[in-house]
Amino acid sequence: MKNKLLLTFFTNFILLYLYAQELILPVVLISGKVLNERSMQPVAAKIIYEILPEGKEAGIARSNPATGEYKIVLPFGKKYGYFALTQGYYSVTQNLDVSNLFEYTEIEEINLFLAPIKLEQVVRLNNIFFQTVRATLKPESFPELSRFVEFLKVNKKIEIEIAGHTDNVDSEQLNLILSKNRAQAVADYLITHGIKAKRLTVKGFGGTKPIAFNTTDEGRQQNRRIEFKVISLTKAKNDINLKSN
Repeated sequence: MKNKLLLTFFTNFILLYLYAQELILPVVLISGKVLNERSMQPVAAKIIYEILPEGKEAGIARSNPATGEYKIVLPFGKKYGYFALTQGYYSVTQNLDVSNLFEYTEIEEINLFLAPIKLEQVVRLNNIFFQTVRATLKPESFPELSRFVEFLKVNKKIEIEIAGHTDNVDSEQLNLILSKNRAQAVADYLITHGIKAKRLTVKGFGGTKPIAFNTTDEGRQQNRRIEFKVISLTKAKNDINLKSN
């Protein structure tokens, strides 16, 4: 891991140097802080950046433990996602499109927020897509699911409930079945990528718990979702300092 971090540092340094010498095409320098969402205190974390939409890892950086500050350098011409990762927290992914970048650019104050894991906390999984009226995951879901796998591997002791939700189109019974099958599809992905099945509970709620009105396409899209809830922190307190956050 140390060698990989050193390689990333030197790669970023060389990219900036070569650009200054006008030997390569533009790059973007992104800087900000990794912060605890509740306390706004700095967090020491690993920052992973990946190429979208395939989700291929492009590099790893680290935030400063004292200040939370981080810097990453991204070559132009692609779309990227990047997020902070550390034990005891769940992170939200930032996306950046530099496919049309034509000059060296610095983007500052892009803060990455980490939410401390809490019992009964419900988190929506963004960017999970299924085929219409089916429980088959679309390929564009895999980067988000891969991040979810990484989160569960870092936080090895928590147990979660995966919940599927639908809009109110079709019958109540069909929606209940579809929502559970979709939640199961997510669970199956996690299991095939190394997460123990005993850590996962699957539920389908159909259209019984809407978060938006079903009268518009946008509202129905919001209601069609996958969420997870932390249902057990048993033995986790020995591994992560939950009370201090």
